[in-house]
Amino acid sequence: MFNPEDFMNTETTVQNETDYTPMPEGEYPAVISKLDSRMAGSTPVLDVTWMIDDQAVREQTGMDEPTCRQTIWLDVTESGGLEAGANKNVQLGKLREALGQNDGSPWSPQMLNGQPARVIVKHSSPNEQGAVYANVVQVAAA
Repeated sequence: MFNPEDFMNTETTVQNETDYTPMPEGEYPAVISKLDSRMAGSTPVLDVTWMIDDQAVREQTGMDEPTCRQTIWLDVTESGGLEAGANKNVQLGKLREALGQNDGSPWSPQMLNGQPARVIVKHSSPNEQGAVYANVVQVAAA
């Protein structure tokens, strides 16, 4: 069991990894395991974390519960509510549609938690340090 106080006083000689192995691109069964909202500059964002349910991905990444993030840019009103209409919140609408939650019934983002789907994972372009990350780019009904 992890003890934060003990950890701060633990000495090790193990060298930590410095490179991240992204999961392979592909289509996988997944479940939403976490939701976060944040501001990216002046734009609100919903970060959806998907837990990928695929043994080959677990083996390749060395992770018991491999996760992948989907970033959804939000269109909001001045009061902070979701905007509706043409070209507004299309990414969120596609996610809700895939999960059967875009039918006009009362809805909140928390209703996404724990929902299963099939996701398509693609790699990002390398950043300045050459790192590549895996991102969920499309969601379909499970």
